[in-house]
Amino acid sequence: QRRLIVSVDSKPVLSHCNECGQETKHDVLHRTTRSRSYEDGQHSVEYGTSWKFLQCRGCEEVTMRRDDWCSEDFPDEGPSPGVFFPPRVSRKQADWLRRNEYEVPSEYRELLAEVYTALHADSRRLAVMGARALVDVVIRRNVGDQATFAKGLDALENKKLISQQDRGIIEAAVNVGHASAHRGHSPKIDDVQVVMDIVERIVHAELLVKQAKALKKSTPKRKRKRAAIKV
Repeated sequence: QRRLIVSVDSKPVLSHCNECGQETKHDVLHRTTRSRSYEDGQHSVEYGTSWKFLQCRGCEEVTMRRDDWCSEDFPDEGPSPGVFFPPRVSRKQADWLRRNEYEVPSEYRELLAEVYTALHADSRRLAVMGARALVDVVIRRNVGDQATFAKGLDALENKKLISQQDRGIIEAAVNVGHASAHRGHSPKIDDVQVVMDIVERIVHAELLVKQAKALKKSTPKRKRKRAAIKV
């Protein structure tokens, strides 16, 4: 047996908003529930799926939530976490990246987009592996291909593109990527956020160098005062 129910809720619900970056009140614009049932001769089991179109009361962004349920689910387990379309964002794209979208080299922009996508899907291992690959791109763009990662950092340090302190920070981030790729390490979300802070900082620093040169060029130079003429 199949049943389809369509309804609209007047009571708002709390849900994560990607645009606001936090949990906000949402209006349920539309809800559809599909239910099915079957009997095995002794018991009747019902199961189905519900979809809700949610609109944030703050920014008015619209998302869809899908929930699967079954009458045999244990009530102690609580409601399902649901699946969101688009996925809930665990980390918003950096503001400087959005502001300077066309100034950021495509190699960085495309790889960062894939890392953010992995984060939205809670694929932490893939995210930190992508962050590790991003550091490789930074090395290749600035000092060329190097035999090893350590030599790449040596070249960046010798060229004064990073300090000794920067190197320690970068190595800490990269080690998370190594552990995830080769030792099956599953990083905590807080650790992933730190890794992202580090790699975003590296890319942003390269962009700032270019912007600083342009700023210096466009800034009028200070006029020198003429020496007073003695009579």
